[in-house]
Amino acid sequence: MIQSEQQKQVDKVLEYIEHNLNEPLQLEKLAKVSTYSAYHFQRIFKQNTGETPASYVKRLRLENAAHVLIYERHIPITEVAFMCGFTSLSYFTYAFTNYFDTSPKKWREGAYLQRFPREYENSKNSKLHSNNKQAEQHKNTYNKFKWLDLNRVKTMDLPGCATVNNRSVGPYTEGIPAAWEELYHWSNARGFIKPDTLMFGVPRNNPYITPPDKSQYDCRVQVDESEISTTDQVTTYSFTGGNHVVYEFEEAVDYSERSLLIECYSELYSYWLPKSGYRYLGNPIELVQIDPVEGSLSVKSSIKAICLAIEPK
Repeated sequence: MIQSEQQKQVDKVLEYIEHNLNEPLQLEKLAKVSTYSAYHFQRIFKQNTGETPASYVKRLRLENAAHVLIYERHIPITEVAFMCGFTSLSYFTYAFTNYFDTSPKKWREGAYLQRFPREYENSKNSKLHSNNKQAEQHKNTYNKFKWLDLNRVKTMDLPGCATVNNRSVGPYTEGIPAAWEELYHWSNARGFIKPDTLMFGVPRNNPYITPPDKSQYDCRVQVDESEISTTDQVTTYSFTGGNHVVYEFEEAVDYSERSLLIECYSELYSYWLPKSGYRYLGNPIELVQIDPVEGSLSVKSSIKAICLAIEPK
């Protein structure tokens, strides 16, 4: 949990990038956020992420655009390009096609089904995909809730708070429980874990869009910033809270059951959301339950609910 100064600065830049993807993000601007020189920042950024700042920003923009093209179908492709930080439709089309092996138009019309298990409820396949058996199969079978119990879907306000964060990078089926265990012990040793402490995970990427080795997952624990010591060497992050649609599982789901979670997310995004009168606002969060394993220092982490930040359309 102890972060080096370089890790802190890179994490600060990653947060800045995520919240400003539609803005110009030149190397010099990102270096200024980190407080390092452009040369030094670029070097430590690649050491920590495996990508240059420019490559990282471009990938996030393309992946964000891919998500918006599916779930915000009323937004024209040109507008999607600009809202995701591209200044030219022609360059966006070229970059998107190069990354996803299909054009933005074809992706929206159904090419995304080569990666996704579900067709979006509001989508309309073009002639190119009208005879796609996979698309027809999903369309025919996706006419009711199969994984979600509507009686357990509710909208509620989650409180804003400060949090500490432990990030796991890699496939969502690996590494996350270890990150939770480290964060839990660190927080518990400082008295931060209380009966009502909010603990949640933030899957920063769509596993059908982002390569598994580049997927990021944040484990976050609510803290009182006044209780953080300067010797703790951690950065606190703000969770804005607000209105969320929440699906609470009857029994907490293990992280190894990511396929079940994906099915539930698919129904929230693809079936509940377009019929609900709401639109999503960003990355989902997962409310987490941590149970110490008796007779050991190990803990079992599991997901008790999945949530999407929403607002009226």
